[in-house]
Amino acid sequence: MTDDRIRWRLLEDGIRDPFRHFAIEEALLRAVDEGRSPDTLRLRRADRSVWIGVYQVPEEDVDLAWCAERGVPVVRRHNPGGAVYQDEGGFCFSAVFRREATFRRLGIGSPDELYARVGAAIVAACAEFGLRAEVSPVNDVTVGGRKIYGSAQVDWYASFVHSGSFLVSTDVGAMARALRPSALKFADKGFSDVRGRVITLQEAAGRPVPVATAMEVVTRHLATAFRVELQPGPLLPHEVAAAEELLEAKYGRREWTFRPRAERTTVVATKARSGVVALEAAFDGSVLRDVGVTGDFLVPDPRELDRWIAGARGRTTEEAAGLAQGSRLPADVREALARLLRMAEESDGGQG
Repeated sequence: MTDDRIRWRLLEDGIRDPFRHFAIEEALLRAVDEGRSPDTLRLRRADRSVWIGVYQVPEEDVDLAWCAERGVPVVRRHNPGGAVYQDEGGFCFSAVFRREATFRRLGIGSPDELYARVGAAIVAACAEFGLRAEVSPVNDVTVGGRKIYGSAQVDWYASFVHSGSFLVSTDVGAMARALRPSALKFADKGFSDVRGRVITLQEAAGRPVPVATAMEVVTRHLATAFRVELQPGPLLPHEVAAAEELLEAKYGRREWTFRPRAERTTVVATKARSGVVALEAAFDGSVLRDVGVTGDFLVPDPRELDRWIAGARGRTTEEAAGLAQGSRLPADVREALARLLRMAEESDGGQG
């Protein structure tokens, strides 16, 4: 039994196309924010595809030639984090809810606390398959030091979404070919490539595990973590209509995933607690004429980063660093930006 019988919709819409899949994700996030849709746990599987984080550069993080030769589509997500390879051997979920009420009910003070709470649910689910898993901050769960689960979050006005991806019998060989993570990504993890970094439930358990079985176990533990009762329900007409608009205007367009890049002469990168952060800058003397940020780091509210980028233009690196420190960006990202600004200034040498 759940406290006060809080009910969420359990949504299993069966959409496998990755482009339509993310159109549905954003449509749900918007509808919950507007109060037109209920808090929802969406379970989802996808056709073979690569999903890059909203701040990533596909030409750098994905082997595009390999994907094109094999008909593996690449799509940019609406949330941060690193590139992931998906196929029928894995599954994902998204918990979309009204932030204030849910955080208050669960006693959550900051978004990072939710990573730990959901991570504990995944650890408990792994235990049912005889595995000793652990939360690997910020957003992963590992077995024997190898990643079996990863997650990301988006803070969207009054709504919030926590999304997770679980490897059951995913083709890790194909994953290793499709993804091209930077050396910085594994710098502190003791691995040199994707194949060594990840593990599937099937490999860890040493036996076949149906994806549906893993989904059922994880769903049960998620319901406990969020303290809700799940009731199956379909997509609503306004959600479908909004998703179709988003598919046509955004996710279905090549320019959403493959964004044009401004010419910036200075590029520096560093590893933050939540991932790799890269800064691209163009200088006029000691002033930042233009600046951009890429990487697989975690920022729950993308508007905060957009505001910092807009505010940093036309400022010195010292002023831009102060702007970052005074922002609502996560502490690790603020510190990374300050470090990168110093590196960029030293690299540019004030030449512009």
